[in-house]
Amino acid sequence: MRFKGKVFAITGAAQGFGRRVAERAALEGAMVAVIDRSPIGAEVANAIMAAGAKAIYLPADLETHAGAVAAMGGVVKEFGRIDVSVHNVGGTIWAKPFEHYEADQIEAEVRRSLFPTLYSCLAVLPHMLAAGKGVIVNVSSIATRSLNRVPYAAAKGGVNAITASLAWEVAERGIRVVAARCPGTPMNRRRKRRSGTKRSSTRRSSPA
Repeated sequence: MRFKGKVFAITGAAQGFGRRVAERAALEGAMVAVIDRSPIGAEVANAIMAAGAKAIYLPADLETHAGAVAAMGGVVKEFGRIDVSVHNVGGTIWAKPFEHYEADQIEAEVRRSLFPTLYSCLAVLPHMLAAGKGVIVNVSSIATRSLNRVPYAAAKGGVNAITASLAWEVAERGIRVVAARCPGTPMNRRRKRRSGTKRSSTRRSSPA
């Protein structure tokens, strides 16, 4: 029960890595906000509550600043604060040599795997600064050096930069910012796809 009484905001929590984090945090006593644009998130929250823990599902498009602000505000409205915010939205869309990417595909990769973390950090920060404490966990990836995923690698490299820079800014104000850089997810155990194929568009069942 190491998280007893703590409030967790977990993005991309409908499935994959995010769902496992939500379930484990609840198992160890946390009150959990399942944040995801997929309606599957409601099932996750309901399952957590059925097991005896407190949970809420908040639908949100975290590729937008407004979506992130609304989500974090919803957590505070429900639970009064946010102690730990886990930012987990992302995942490769295409895997192919860089010269085969189109400009809109590059933008889509970066928007999916960088902006949700950037906006979630920005949205949760005022709540933690007001409380004078908190922990931000950004889910990064080993794919910052990866074959046939240059735009995704750039996005996750940005996540690492956000984490390091923000940690310096807020460390003396009671907030710790860290990154999980090599998480294991279900897709890590799937059969490898051919280079150039489009990956699943589901959120965060994709590899970190």
